[in-house]
Amino acid sequence: MSAARPRTVVPVLGYHSISDECRDGTLRWSVSPGDFDEQMALIRERGRTPLTVSRYAAVLRGLAPLPPRPVLITFDDGFPDLAETALPVLRRYDLAATAYVITSRLGVARPTGSDPALDWDGLAELRAHGVEIGSHSRTHHALDCLRRRQLDSEIARSRRELEDGLRAPVSSFAYPYGYHSPAVCRAVQAAGYSSACAVKNALSHEEDDVFAIARVLIERDTGTEALDALLDGRGRPPAWRGEHLQTRGWRAYRRVRHVLHAARPAARRPRMPDRSEPPDRGREVAS
Repeated sequence: MSAARPRTVVPVLGYHSISDECRDGTLRWSVSPGDFDEQMALIRERGRTPLTVSRYAAVLRGLAPLPPRPVLITFDDGFPDLAETALPVLRRYDLAATAYVITSRLGVARPTGSDPALDWDGLAELRAHGVEIGSHSRTHHALDCLRRRQLDSEIARSRRELEDGLRAPVSSFAYPYGYHSPAVCRAVQAAGYSSACAVKNALSHEEDDVFAIARVLIERDTGTEALDALLDGRGRPPAWRGEHLQTRGWRAYRRVRHVLHAARPAARRPRMPDRSEPPDRGREVAS
């Protein structure tokens, strides 16, 4: 009997803001521009082959070979600094990337004190320089708590809006907060996407699920040493298929909370936090 072929580790990095500004009231999701430059320089120095998510999805489907030393760089939420700060660094080091945006926020003036968002010109600039654009839903709700009609709006409508605005096909999706379920994955497939990113804080590989690609969130304190370990396949477990029991329990808890919140009169509803986290955030949570 021949030995099983070892899996090639594919680090899929999940960034948010590249700035020194708080996002959602915290610096946790903001990687400083200097640190980001160092991290991208490290990826280039290590001789990694950067892939867009759609190119990696073709590998997972068996339609393309896996290049040597692959890595994926992704961004969620669509902050303006993606075009203003991250893009020049990506171009300097000749690195491909994928950006997932929330369509209802594009080009919309945000209330004072709230997080800014890309406009359509910034999005077009990203795409013009080779950044793949994907959907991060329409309004950034936890999709596994929504009804089917709401899912269609968040998933299918956001794709149509992006394709209309960009005049180009959009084939990849990223689950808000990383939350998904079998029903959500089916809705993503039915909407015409060919791939989707989860979180899991685990390392992807050739046997990963093309509709739940594992990513590792890069936070403000991650640093180049931790990134170097990820590139070597250390520091995080390999991605698993299916769900952990803990993930299902956390979803059941959030669904009950969602139903109770929706049932209260609007005037008596407490403000729901934007970033719910399970007891072990290493499973499924992202922006």
